[in-house]
Amino acid sequence: MNWEKSSRRTVLPPTGFFEYLYPMKIVRLSNRDELLELFKREIKEIRQQKPEGLMHIALAGGRSMGAAVGAILAQDPDTRNRMRFYLVDERLKGDKNKDTLLNEGLTDPIAIPELGKPLSKEPFDLVFLGIGEDGHFASLFPGTYTEDKTEEQVLLVEDSPKPPKRRTTLSYRGFRTLATSKVFLLFLGEGKREALSRVLSGESPETLPVSFFVTESFDSTIITDLKE
Repeated sequence: MNWEKSSRRTVLPPTGFFEYLYPMKIVRLSNRDELLELFKREIKEIRQQKPEGLMHIALAGGRSMGAAVGAILAQDPDTRNRMRFYLVDERLKGDKNKDTLLNEGLTDPIAIPELGKPLSKEPFDLVFLGIGEDGHFASLFPGTYTEDKTEEQVLLVEDSPKPPKRRTTLSYRGFRTLATSKVFLLFLGEGKREALSRVLSGESPETLPVSFFVTESFDSTIITDLKE
């Protein structure tokens, strides 16, 4: 495959282009089908890297996970049997994040973050995160950034700025210790334009939590359908 290159970016037809930041890539896609194909390729790559044993995949709730779930459902039975799934945050009242994944068709068992229990003993091979308009991910909202001196993987959130107020979430330390492979940050829809602009401007994770993946050493990729 020939790649069209310039000093600023590499264009990779048909799935969009990469702009290189340090240490993050940006992939701009035009539709859900391109996103689905990208995620199918990422799962295939993990399968090739791990021809045996389990593959650990972490997901957020919400509609932005549709393509990730679609890529999972497209796998052959042997691959599906080797997959283990983890929800990075859960609501303690009202509609559950787990239900949004079930509604997309993911009926496999999903580990839920519970206080006092590690979400996983194994690092994640893939992490799919929808990013909020305020730059939050999981249930880590602006003003929550911490160095996480404790060993706790899971935190209780009692005053979430978005309802419901009570949630459990993987902590920053949990992401540091478990998200050791590829992390995909989904900025989908016009409402995420400001958050995307802010992370690209170098804003601190203290006010924009998703910047955590820029300021620390993650293999992270921004995925967006927003044009420049």
